[in-house]
Amino acid sequence: MKEQQYFAHKDHLLSKHLEDVGLRASVFAGAFDASFHGKIAGLLHDLGKVEAEFQQRLESDDKQVKNKKPHAHHGAMIALKKDAWPIAFAINGHHSGLHNRSDVGKRQKDYLNKAVTASNLLHGSDNNWVCPDIAEILPSWLQDLEFDPTKTSEGWFAAEFFTRMLFSALIDADRLDTEAFEKMNDPSLELRKWPEFKPDELIQKLKKDLHDRMERAVRELKASQDVLKVRNEVGRLAEQAAQNERGLFSMSVPTGGGKTLASILFALEHAKFHNDKLVPDDPKRFKRIIVVIPYLSIIEQTVSEYVKVFGKEMILEHHSQVEEENASNYKKEKEDGEIDLKAKRRRMAAENWDAPIIVTTSVQFFDSLFSRKPSQARKLHNICQSVIIFDEVQTLPPLLLQPILNVLDELTNPKRPYKCSAVFCTATQPALSKTEDLPCGIENIVPIIPIETAREHFNILKRTEYDWQDEKKSWNDITNEMLNTPMKQALAVVNTRPNARSLHEAIKNAIGHNNEYLFHLSTWMMPSHRRIVLDEVKNRLKNKQPCLLVSTQCIEAGVDVDFPEVWRAFGPYDSIVQAAGRCNRNGKLLQKGKVHVFHPSDKGLSKGLYFTATKQTDLLRKMNLADPENPETFEHYFRLLYQLSVPDECAIQKARAEFRFEEVDKLFNFIDEKTIPVLILREKIANKEHDTEAKQVYDIAIKRGFFLRDDWRILQKYMINLPYHYLSHSPYRENISATFDDKLNLYLWNGIYRGGIYGYGLEFNGLTIEEMTQ
Repeated sequence: MKEQQYFAHKDHLLSKHLEDVGLRASVFAGAFDASFHGKIAGLLHDLGKVEAEFQQRLESDDKQVKNKKPHAHHGAMIALKKDAWPIAFAINGHHSGLHNRSDVGKRQKDYLNKAVTASNLLHGSDNNWVCPDIAEILPSWLQDLEFDPTKTSEGWFAAEFFTRMLFSALIDADRLDTEAFEKMNDPSLELRKWPEFKPDELIQKLKKDLHDRMERAVRELKASQDVLKVRNEVGRLAEQAAQNERGLFSMSVPTGGGKTLASILFALEHAKFHNDKLVPDDPKRFKRIIVVIPYLSIIEQTVSEYVKVFGKEMILEHHSQVEEENASNYKKEKEDGEIDLKAKRRRMAAENWDAPIIVTTSVQFFDSLFSRKPSQARKLHNICQSVIIFDEVQTLPPLLLQPILNVLDELTNPKRPYKCSAVFCTATQPALSKTEDLPCGIENIVPIIPIETAREHFNILKRTEYDWQDEKKSWNDITNEMLNTPMKQALAVVNTRPNARSLHEAIKNAIGHNNEYLFHLSTWMMPSHRRIVLDEVKNRLKNKQPCLLVSTQCIEAGVDVDFPEVWRAFGPYDSIVQAAGRCNRNGKLLQKGKVHVFHPSDKGLSKGLYFTATKQTDLLRKMNLADPENPETFEHYFRLLYQLSVPDECAIQKARAEFRFEEVDKLFNFIDEKTIPVLILREKIANKEHDTEAKQVYDIAIKRGFFLRDDWRILQKYMINLPYHYLSHSPYRENISATFDDKLNLYLWNGIYRGGIYGYGLEFNGLTIEEMTQ
């Protein structure tokens, strides 16, 4: 009599799937010294698929079984019997996400006996598959840490983070093995093969580019001698500092000082220095560079620069926040896995960050580190052995500093196996070191630029003078001032998107029909559109043509524009200084550039962190400590801010120590307001409507029934994040609809979108500008 065979997917033997996933997960978890735990998780993760009900579902393509039962609890309960909680968490959540400890524990009574039976049946069908013995609950490096009864010692947080990493290794191994099997029947699933990370080759390309840039800057007089001197010295110091041990570094460079390329030069030299000391197959070799950026506007520019230097094939740009809806909205898939074709493809399309250079947003990076969702957690294990560059690090939200700094300390701690290095880059360096004012701060941050040298660089690059205006100004007042600039080249940075629309409208009315030199920039414009506008702005500035630009804060950090005069609405101190970095950036003016800091007479800021930070700027000025050319003033400012905004008690940290993953996921919101991603398929340029590139990708996906990973890489350039409440409020909701795949948290904009170099993005018919924020 023929033995019963069990399948994981149609025609895919279960025992083979478990063995192969165990092997992959073992390799992935080897990056943090947990190969054994990764292998166990892989061998047990789909054990419940032995159940007759699941096998019947496979046979009938999910059409004849009504009461679907979960299959993820079986293997988890075998792990739990040995008190191997991290393995149990990973297995139990590999479809529906990480659960709270209490929810996992209560399953043992119902599923342990079923798990033992399933294990015996599977072994009977394939003698090569044996239920593994869990001889080690935690890796040895984790067992030695302190686990105190109050759950405040480092062991609890280290174990929680380790669980997330193990979860990630299992998710990625499971999805990749399923993908590999599916490819035999579906060539559309062929993934992009990333080149190997070779720091020495990338360094050669970068140094050639830096040399060419320097020669071109000298030849074409693109920057002053002072600016070029500082950029040279920053690069030299970055190379020197690269030979330090792995850990945490800071890079304080004034705007225009070349920190974008200097920071990646440090990262590559640092990776090469350490990799050269290890054998080629050592799992502790650096594997990639991850660049974390707060604003999409900077990502576009940074990716463009990196592509020119290293080639498109080396760079993964990932900032889309599209993900599956809450598991509770589709309980069938939540509990018993991806028999449904679209659900399977959605899970396969999640990024796993296996590229040599990743460029991503702060939101994507940190939300993933604290998420319970498989699609977001899948990439985490590939953060190990990375050099992580945090650009504009001053934008880290103070309310979340405790969990953020704790996790960064885990990744870079020499006593942990993750072996990352991290660089905090900015012109306005925050006070993140451990002090009495910030007990959750990090110790042993190594400055790449010594403080004395940084002070000298700021002094050399005094390219602007500040005009602090205390009286309130109307938009018409600012319009008149900008129009009276000698070359009609001026930038205005305001605090809100409606403010940007109001000022843009005021200037447009004042100019009349001859407004071809007026431009707008905000996050009500899709990333690809902002790039078009910025390119035109840079071109006009370069050719000394009139150019007036009205923008929100999306321009004030990292965007390479160079205006002779800048107007900045009064706001947070670091934001004012960052906006000033767009003024006389290359030091080419015969006199200093002018930065006018004004108080808008328009509606004030709503309460919140931005309001608090603005108040602290006012206090800093009253204390006579607002000296933007002195890098130490930023430490004074951030200490004032953190005293008011970093909580003494952190609910997220408490939930982490108690392994309440669902609570952590709910509590950790990098952005204050929940948003939805909205895709732009059509735009109106002048009076003609055009399809965006996203339209063709979207139409093909409709016919196919799902999005591929490469689709997301294209579509993210045509997405705008809008407040969640727009879905239920007129007149927004009439212009927003769900995509063809209603299980995705992705929407379509059906209203008017104004594109082109003179476009301002979303058009809200029937609303005054003041009503847009309500």
